[in-house]
Amino acid sequence: MEPDMQDLLGRLTALDPDASETLKVVTYFDALVARSVGVESMLRGAAVLSGATVGQRDGGQVMRVRADGVRIDPAEPSVTWPMRDSGPAAVVWIEREGTPHTNDAMILERLSLALGIIRARRSIGPESAVELAISSYAGADERAAALPRLRLSTGPLRVVASPPDPAPLPQYPSAVVATRHGLTRATILDAGTDALQAWPEPEQQHLRLGIGPLGPGEQLPGSWSAALVAVRLTSPTEPVVDAADLGALLLVAEIAESGPTHPDAVILGALDDRSRELLDAVAEERSVRAAAARLGRHHSSVQERLTVLAETLGYDPRTSRGHARYVLARMLRSLGS
Repeated sequence: MEPDMQDLLGRLTALDPDASETLKVVTYFDALVARSVGVESMLRGAAVLSGATVGQRDGGQVMRVRADGVRIDPAEPSVTWPMRDSGPAAVVWIEREGTPHTNDAMILERLSLALGIIRARRSIGPESAVELAISSYAGADERAAALPRLRLSTGPLRVVASPPDPAPLPQYPSAVVATRHGLTRATILDAGTDALQAWPEPEQQHLRLGIGPLGPGEQLPGSWSAALVAVRLTSPTEPVVDAADLGALLLVAEIAESGPTHPDAVILGALDDRSRELLDAVAEERSVRAAAARLGRHHSSVQERLTVLAETLGYDPRTSRGHARYVLARMLRSLGS
């Protein structure tokens, strides 16, 4: 947000909390429009803002997204919910029982305007084609129609997930998508393109990339799902993660996305950074002496601290089973943070 906008928002908050929330709604939707996100991402943004399920019926198609960002089965709206026309034979709604919240009307107004802009862009912009191609909820016919608009080879394709900025070079189709974990850029590449090479050279050293597996065009939704997991496992020491290198860990990660946080990850998250650094060193070096040398600490002090940490964890990360358990807990903590 620009500094003058931040100043205005601060003043409005002091004078009129409702007005400041309204400005946040306007600014949020303006940002989504500027990013050229698609219909599903726009509904997801509205659901997050409202804290309730948001839906759209456009012609005969119904789309609904829960407040946690998960798309759910189509259902017709109730006449008691806040609702607004959003175009010819189109309507949007917030699934709110009882008294509407202060900004429900504003959210619906900005959502309907944003959806109108998306319709206007569909015939000329590639962004909606990218979002359709990677959407697991789009019909097979919709995805098949979107792929030729990307002007890519007919061979295997993959999706790369990255932060919204910077954008790749213009010849590589991409779109910024609203996900459960925030705005993420989806870039579709063919088998002959190295992921890093899709970005301008000056930007490559700063990138965080999650690379989805290669496959036919109809499998792009699965590649996108895997890329989203991979990008959340990147770190300063490992800025590029290829989902294909995760093996069976990818299956565990995707299952964990829809469930509660595992207790092993909760325990690990409660430790201080220095303790996690020690555990990482032991898990990666597979030796207390090697871990102590890496950390620049005395062997006996590392051994003593590891004994305490093993009691806290409930397992010893030096054993084969304990090592596997720690690696999984570390990954689940990264996904949950």
